[in-house]
Amino acid sequence: MLSSLTSQLRTIWTILQHSFTKAETVQYPEQMPYLAPRYRGRIVLTKDPDGEERCVACNLCAVACPVDCIALQQAVKEDGRWYPEFFRINFSRCIMCGMCEEACP
Repeated sequence: MLSSLTSQLRTIWTILQHSFTKAETVQYPEQMPYLAPRYRGRIVLTKDPDGEERCVACNLCAVACPVDCIALQQAVKEDGRWYPEFFRINFSRCIMCGMCEEACP
């Protein structure tokens, strides 16, 4: 009896502690996270643990780019997987908006 009462009081205390703290949830597409004013991201193609590029040449990044600075050519491997034959970003036109990162699957 005493252990169940202690358990219930501990549960109520935990709920009261958390009910007065500010939630840190950010609704990402509607609210952009804070970035430093001079922040500029680095655009790179990431690799799998095997060492192969993760890009599947879906062309979504090039379509999402507002200044049309991304060019890529799709090719197919023997196993049927797509990969970029070439992937070029014209950094003289890139405005570092991050739209390509958001579009990438």
